[in-house]
Amino acid sequence: MNPQKVKNGPNFMQQVNKKKHVDCALSSNSESSDDEVDEIIAIKKDVQKQRFSVSAEAYGQFNKKENFKAKFIPKTKEQSERIKQRMQAGFMFSALNNKEIEIVVGAMEEKIFHKAEYVIKQGEEGNVLYVVDTGELDCFKNYGKGDIFLKTYYPGESFGELALLFQSPRAASIIVKSDKAILWQLDRETFNLIVKEASIKKRQQFETFLENWDLLKEIKDPYDKLKMSDALFEKQYKKGDVILQQGQKSNEIFILEQGKVSVNKNNQKLFELIKFGEYFGDQSIVSGTVESFTYVAEDEIKLMYIPKKSYSSTLKEIEGTLMKNIQTKYGKYL
Repeated sequence: MNPQKVKNGPNFMQQVNKKKHVDCALSSNSESSDDEVDEIIAIKKDVQKQRFSVSAEAYGQFNKKENFKAKFIPKTKEQSERIKQRMQAGFMFSALNNKEIEIVVGAMEEKIFHKAEYVIKQGEEGNVLYVVDTGELDCFKNYGKGDIFLKTYYPGESFGELALLFQSPRAASIIVKSDKAILWQLDRETFNLIVKEASIKKRQQFETFLENWDLLKEIKDPYDKLKMSDALFEKQYKKGDVILQQGQKSNEIFILEQGKVSVNKNNQKLFELIKFGEYFGDQSIVSGTVESFTYVAEDEIKLMYIPKKSYSSTLKEIEGTLMKNIQTKYGKYL
């Protein structure tokens, strides 16, 4: 799967826009506040204008990656592993490969804030984003009639990235709610040249795949396919890793991108999945039962996946085909 050449990255920006339209609204794993934030943002239409005032820095060839040398801040092994764990919760880090993850982790700088202290202030220039390690922080936005509370940030969530993508000041204020908060700070240059670029490329790869995936051939509207790219993520497994256990319920529908996966039942190997685009984990999500098979990585593999929570907005419209395919693929083994 070869990514198409990125002209100006609009699809990535569309993804960002769909998430939230203010600094404190690009939460990585909080869903309960989505409607609240969007409702508040809808009050002020001028916020939408901010989305389109995209700087040349966001799209252009600002400081070409091949000439870029990220800063490196020494950390303990425990700190590095904790940062990686926090990054796993964020959609914007999901496109990074292992080398890029190491670069980003190395460039992050620990920052400690205390209760009632401002981390960012609405209207100020923004040159860094933050990933929450410990503590809780509240987000407020002033629409001209005083501060309005938008949400609380928890460990694993991130904020401040929109100021790095758009030539605009901070759109909201973030204040420490707990007694202390430990954050990991990432600079603008590393974000733009590593995180943003990887996200754009990955989005292009996902779109190319979805446009040609046989499973979606009955979906005629190209937009219905492309919108699924917002729900696609990636995981990597090592040889021998159990991806999904017989008797469990799956939280993802997995799609084979690279490598081989063995399908086993009662500790007996039945067959292998080896073709790009083959998928599994759908049985429990589609039919509501537990998985009848165990899936094991036969070598180092790369999988795309659609989270269970995104099923209704992506693959549910072809549920009939999915049910039929379950019988075709596994019927004689059930």
